[in-house]
Amino acid sequence: MKKIMFCGGGTLGPVTPLLAVIEAWRKKDTSTEFVFVGTPHGPERELMAKEQIEFHCLPEAKLVRYPSLEWFFLPFRLLAALYAAWFLLKKEKPALIVSAGGYTSVPLIIIGWFLRIPSLIHQQDVQALLSNKLSAPFAVVVTVAWERLLKDFSKAKLVGNPVRQAFLSANKDEAKKHFGLVESKPTVLVLGGGTGSLWLNENIGAITDDLLVSANLIHLTGKGKMVEKKTVDGYKAFELLTDEMPLAFAAADLVVCRAGMATITELAATKKAAIVIPLPNSPQEDNAREIASATVVLNQVKTSATDLQKEIIRLLSDTETRIIMGEKINLLLPTNVADKIVELARGIIDKTCFVKTDCC
Repeated sequence: MKKIMFCGGGTLGPVTPLLAVIEAWRKKDTSTEFVFVGTPHGPERELMAKEQIEFHCLPEAKLVRYPSLEWFFLPFRLLAALYAAWFLLKKEKPALIVSAGGYTSVPLIIIGWFLRIPSLIHQQDVQALLSNKLSAPFAVVVTVAWERLLKDFSKAKLVGNPVRQAFLSANKDEAKKHFGLVESKPTVLVLGGGTGSLWLNENIGAITDDLLVSANLIHLTGKGKMVEKKTVDGYKAFELLTDEMPLAFAAADLVVCRAGMATITELAATKKAAIVIPLPNSPQEDNAREIASATVVLNQVKTSATDLQKEIIRLLSDTETRIIMGEKINLLLPTNVADKIVELARGIIDKTCFVKTDCC
C-alpha cells in the first residue's frame, strides 16, 4: 500500500490545491494512504482532521529577507528541521512527497532526496516562492499554474491550478437557500483570506448597512476576526468556511477579495466577477496584475470604503459586464487539472519503483 506525503501550510493558499489533488487521487485509487505535514498554528490542521488525514507538524526554518535576529537562529532551526524531517520520513516511508510551497516543505524535500524519495512541487503564485526555488533542484518536476513561470524552473511543466470538484458542481439556488439569503437580491461574497484581512473587514463593515438595502452579503472575516454580527435578513458572517465554500461561491454574483491564488483559482473555476484588492507589498500584487484584464483591481492605499461601495454597486447593476469578467478569468487559468497532477505523480512513483524495486 502506497503512502503519499503532502506538505505546506501556514495559510490556506498552499493547502487548497493539495486538497484538490488528494480528492482526485482518492477517486482513482482508494488504497493509497495520505499524510500531511504542516505548521503548528495554521488552518491546515483543522482541514486535515475533516478529511481524516494524519497530520504532523515540522519546525519552520524561515529565511526572512530583511535584517533580523532570525538570521542568527536560522542555522540552528534549519538543523532541527532537517533532523525532524529525516525522522518523520524514516517513520512514514512515503512513496512520494508533494508540496505547494512553504518553508515546512524545504527540509522534507531535501532529506527526501538523500533518502531517494522523489518529490513533486506545485508553484501556483505568479511570483515563484523562495521555498520552491530552494527545493526545486531536489524535486523530479515542478508543475506551474502560469506560463510565465516556465522560465523560473528548469523542470517546470505547465498545468494550471487545481480546484476541488465541489466548486464546479454547486448549484446557485440551493446555495442561496442553504445560507438563508433573500432570493430576489444579488449576493456579494467578501473574502478576507484564511487569516483575515483587517482592511477588508473594516471597510466592508463601514458600508454593510448600505449594501444590505439592495444585496445579500456573505462575509468571511478570517479566523479569530469575527466582526459584530447583524441580525438582518441577507447578512451572513463566518470566520471560515471549508466544506461550505463552494456553496458560498455558487451563491455569489460578485466577489470582493484579496489576490491569493486559492481565491483566484476558485474565481476562475466558477466564472465569478470580482473586485480584487491585493495585499500591499506581497506576491498578491503580481497575481492581481496577471488577472487585471478580467477583474477590477483596486489599490488598498488609494481606496476608501466609499470607493469600494461605488464599485460594488456599479458591478451589481451591470449583469453583462459581470458575465464577461467571469468568462475572461475562466480562460486565463485552467482549473480542472487535479487529475493531470495525479497522473504525473503516479508516473513518478511508477518510475521510481521500477528503478528501486524494493520500495513498493
